[in-house]
Amino acid sequence: MDEIFRFTIQGDNEGYVTFECPFCGSEFKLQAGEYQDSERPFDDLFCPYCGLTKNKNSFLSSDIIEKAQALAQNYIIEKLNKAFGKMQRSINQNNSVIKMRYKPLKKINVKELKDKDTSECIFECDCCQRHFKVLYYAGVSKIFCSYCGVDI
Repeated sequence: MDEIFRFTIQGDNEGYVTFECPFCGSEFKLQAGEYQDSERPFDDLFCPYCGLTKNKNSFLSSDIIEKAQALAQNYIIEKLNKAFGKMQRSINQNNSVIKMRYKPLKKINVKELKDKDTSECIFECDCCQRHFKVLYYAGVSKIFCSYCGVDI
């Protein structure tokens, strides 16, 4: 049985959410509405700093992965507690010599995700008209569009 876990991430004041490059480890932000736009789907992202591309799920930040893992662990803990509770009741109902006791597992604390307001520059790609936020120092950085990879 496949389970789907959904959760929300509160973006910064401008609606941007942090992502992380799997190659260079740099963080950048994407506008949540554009990232989730079902009318303009995409499979891959480009790092705005190093320009390398990979599946969009590879760019999820460590905070997002940590939250997803915590939700999955809590789901398993809930299922185990339910199964062992049912087993305990079943075994203990009979007047047998064997008795079962178990201590329910405690769920993991799942923190809410809220992006911090930081001082990145917002860029709009002339090619795809999508937006992203990066740390940019004029004359020092080369920036690539996170969606189409074009050099900005």
